[in-house]
Amino acid sequence: MHETYKKFQCQQCDFALWKILAGRQFEVDEMETLITQHEVGPLQGFRSKMGHAFNAIIRLTDTFEMKFDFGNTEEQHEEVDFSDQTPLGKCPKCGHAVYEYGLHYTCEKSVGATRSCDFKTGKIILNRPIEREQITKLLETGKTDLLTKFISKKGRPFSAYLVRNADGKIGFEFEPRKSKATETKPKTKTTKKAAG
Repeated sequence: MHETYKKFQCQQCDFALWKILAGRQFEVDEMETLITQHEVGPLQGFRSKMGHAFNAIIRLTDTFEMKFDFGNTEEQHEEVDFSDQTPLGKCPKCGHAVYEYGLHYTCEKSVGATRSCDFKTGKIILNRPIEREQITKLLETGKTDLLTKFISKKGRPFSAYLVRNADGKIGFEFEPRKSKATETKPKTKTTKKAAG
């Protein structure tokens, strides 16, 4: 493969893949992964025709076309085989195993034809990739480490913990704000007497 201005082009035949898809330019290592594994992602930074940002997995079809995969499972009526994966922990809703699947970390019972659970959480939350280790910690202890670089809807970065709520859903917990009393030392009654 050879990188040109607009494409990654095979030097032996007419096979080529566009460098930019939905407003996002692929890095060389991402393209190598896509070509060798027929899948890359989830990736951030795509833009819809309406200008909205979105995340997706890119798959290479049998006819070598790049297609978006949003994690809307095509195998909804087929059982999903997780036997080649190590579980990340127990589902907070039903107690079964949680695995990586598409754009999510999901309960094994929330996919396939015989779904009995609806637990899943994104691999990317508010523009921040969530590491496997943090999901394992969340499932084991109910809380991640303090995670930085979330981006709010107003475009502001913030830090938060991901926490497991009583209903099994995932939410945010913020560090307690320092009160003004602790930031400025409280005044004491021992004041200096005016000289004179």
